[in-house]
Amino acid sequence: MISCISAPSIVATQLEQVGAEPGHKILEAGAATGYNAALLGHLVAPGGHVWTVDVDQDLVDGAQKNLTEAGATNVTAVLGDGAAGLPEHAPYDRIQFTVGAGDVPVRILDQLAPGGRLVLPMRIRGSISRSFAFERDGDTWKTVSCEMATFVPLRKGVCDDIYTLVPHEGEGNVRLETFSEQEVDREAMRTVLDQPQTTVYTGVRFRKGAPWEWMYLYLACVLPNGLSRMPGSRPGYAPSFGWGAMAALDGDTLAYLTQREGEDEQGKFWEVGVTGHGSRAAELADHVVTEIGEWHRGWGNDGPEPDFRMAVGDARDRLTAAEPRFVIDKAYSRLVVDWPRKD
Repeated sequence: MISCISAPSIVATQLEQVGAEPGHKILEAGAATGYNAALLGHLVAPGGHVWTVDVDQDLVDGAQKNLTEAGATNVTAVLGDGAAGLPEHAPYDRIQFTVGAGDVPVRILDQLAPGGRLVLPMRIRGSISRSFAFERDGDTWKTVSCEMATFVPLRKGVCDDIYTLVPHEGEGNVRLETFSEQEVDREAMRTVLDQPQTTVYTGVRFRKGAPWEWMYLYLACVLPNGLSRMPGSRPGYAPSFGWGAMAALDGDTLAYLTQREGEDEQGKFWEVGVTGHGSRAAELADHVVTEIGEWHRGWGNDGPEPDFRMAVGDARDRLTAAEPRFVIDKAYSRLVVDWPRKD
């Protein structure tokens, strides 16, 4: 198994979310090269210990070799399923996942010490994912930090996050990420870009440096299938970015985000558009355009940032939101986005 390591900025972001302190006991799910575990080991010294878990023996062996060579004597690499945790060494002050999840791995919650913190990159819906730092709040959980981040998914365990990468046939190398919770005709997606297109522009303008993450989060909440990454290029495909675009899915139809450049008295801007393909191309494109307009008027990049709450088991029913569409129900958990409208 070939290991991968997160970009340095993501490593730093998650370490800030973890908030490791000397003497802490930490469980890391996703050993990779052992680099992140070594950093954690440095932060919890003296007196602390880190256990890093991975599902592949060769990765565990490689991580332990790197840790030994780095002199990280307070870090141990262990073969196991990170989603199941490591109960024999619990409780932990911090549990950090450096792999992505589609839901909360409920088994590990009882392995946190009182006052402990879980750092978990979790998909909201479709490809939209954030790294959540959860702490207990009675019998539910609240975030103390939440950052945009995407990780390689959990696999070979009790909380696998299974996705199917659908390649588009014909010219180019466009692929579409799809997930088990999405209602999508994957066979139709292979040729959907060969269907006639409908493009509609929103009137919503982004300036240089403006973040897209809040519009993505809103669409992930309000669209039934969220958004899916659609990287690649091919003739006729005009994505919003050089890498590709985010796309809304509905059965045999998709609508991806595009943009066109313009300039006004404030300078250069990029207007968001939506291009639909499939049997309901115009309908889906119009739906996405309407939602983008609603986000821009009600929340936008100049509104307050959201907070997040989470619950598992019977406590899920006690979590509600002012906006029902900001309640994300998963198999084992409920995520609520507390996102006030701007004044």
